[in-house]
Amino acid sequence: MATPAFKFEIVGLKETMDALEQLPTLSMKKTVVRNALKKAAIPIKDRAKENAQGIKIDNPGVIAESVKIGTSLKKSQRGRTERDRVTVYVGSSHPLAHLFEFGTAERYKKSGAYTGYIPPMPFMREAWDSKKKVSLDILKEELWKALEKAAKLLAKKAAKGTLTAKQRAGLLR
Repeated sequence: MATPAFKFEIVGLKETMDALEQLPTLSMKKTVVRNALKKAAIPIKDRAKENAQGIKIDNPGVIAESVKIGTSLKKSQRGRTERDRVTVYVGSSHPLAHLFEFGTAERYKKSGAYTGYIPPMPFMREAWDSKKKVSLDILKEELWKALEKAAKLLAKKAAKGTLTAKQRAGLLR
């Protein structure tokens, strides 16, 4: 029997987007979202590290230790990005991690010698499947915390009269 599709409902998205729009600069908006995404990714990273501990390789634990949260990819992995988009990645930087995640077909050397195959051991996919709901809850909570913090900071700067011209222009929209 097929696994049912992942379903979720975002409550308060309009209010969250309205609150984000109140921030005066694109940089401030992106920082709020990026920080919330990084915190929301922690349960996925932790589960992926747990899952990767069982991968048998010459140096056990090396793939698990390579699982990180990041905001950029290597040049060879990048596609076209938009300036106003915020992206956070969770993954392994180990050069063999993808072979364990997806598995390989039977492999042979040029001489014809059989070298075996690797069955799929989806440590990242399982981490996402098991922790996505927890991560979405954390994202919701962290976004609101960050928005409240940013609002307090702006109010404090406004009271002191230390808002930058860009911040003043953004608040006056």
